[in-house]
Amino acid sequence: MEVTSFIVMDILERAKELEAQGVDVVHMEVGEPDFPTPPEVIEAGVKSLHDRLTSYTQSVGIPELREAIAGYYWDQYRLEIEPDRIILTPGSSPALLAAIGIVTEGERVCGLPDPGYPCYKNMLRFLGGRFVPLPVEEETGFKVLSHQLEGIGALVLNSPANPTGAVYGRRELEALVEEAQRRGVALVSDEIYHGITYEEPAPSVLEFSQDAIVVNGFSKFFLMTGWRLGWLVVPRGMVRLVQSIAQNLFICPPAAAQYAALACFREEVLSQFREKVEIYRKRRDFIVGALNDMGLEVGIMPRGAFYVYAKASRFTRDSFTFAKRALEEAYVGITPGVDFGDNKTHLYVRFSYANTLERLGEGMGRLKEWLGTLI
Repeated sequence: MEVTSFIVMDILERAKELEAQGVDVVHMEVGEPDFPTPPEVIEAGVKSLHDRLTSYTQSVGIPELREAIAGYYWDQYRLEIEPDRIILTPGSSPALLAAIGIVTEGERVCGLPDPGYPCYKNMLRFLGGRFVPLPVEEETGFKVLSHQLEGIGALVLNSPANPTGAVYGRRELEALVEEAQRRGVALVSDEIYHGITYEEPAPSVLEFSQDAIVVNGFSKFFLMTGWRLGWLVVPRGMVRLVQSIAQNLFICPPAAAQYAALACFREEVLSQFREKVEIYRKRRDFIVGALNDMGLEVGIMPRGAFYVYAKASRFTRDSFTFAKRALEEAYVGITPGVDFGDNKTHLYVRFSYANTLERLGEGMGRLKEWLGTLI
């Protein structure tokens, strides 16, 4: 089976080895919020344990949480989503796996943005599905264009996008959805970074089509990475199929995580999440300026998520070796572009700014000094 490694995790594991040897490493490789889960959410999870709510839940998740998520869609997007169309999963990755499996049934070829999240293609390989890379270019904002839907049967979208931070505007997304409907292309929209945007909110694909499958979860905006809780929004005619998949593959989502997640939708907790986005904005502005100053060109300002995709062609044409050397020689963890596909990715590296301004400043200083030795 041709499943490739997740290079960012290889980089992280090597960084951990160096730290075990006493080396101070600045982490800008892994895409995990550095903020802790809010205390209100932790308390709700702990209370569920004390209340002995530790049994299997419904395979699709507890009704209270599905209703809370439905309410969130109304508050954020003015979308009326029936709670029974919301399927909770043990992390958003199983949700993606199920969604991709459904839309590629019958040997449909799936289009994937390149560069894009590397697990998409590996999930398809694991499932025995077929995919084609859809090159997304800096000149067009790293976005899939309507003409690229020709010849495919399914498409995975990601907005805000990993690794580029690209966000589809309303008109762009609407046009793409209309073209997909015209061509009969099934849509999966990975919206895991929704909530983390800077100039304007990211529209949901559900605003333009109720036939699409949406994947989201509690890891990024809601600061619950280790709790492993995601969700799907599926068309009404697909509910029973996805329920059957959940019963057989996942049994149910973690009970404590579900009861904890209920607290995420309290207004006083939501305000904490929004405050973190303003902190990300300051970090983004700092790191983009610093990278441009040292010759790592950021041609497109990221408008969402917490990544900067920078061109390193002034220094290398081998982003993998470049990232390895940055870790081993400057003690800064970054992710090589080649982790995200083949489209010019040897010229790019990704920086996560899910770290404090102090540590980002330390990392930028180390990189600038190290790059001086390369020139």
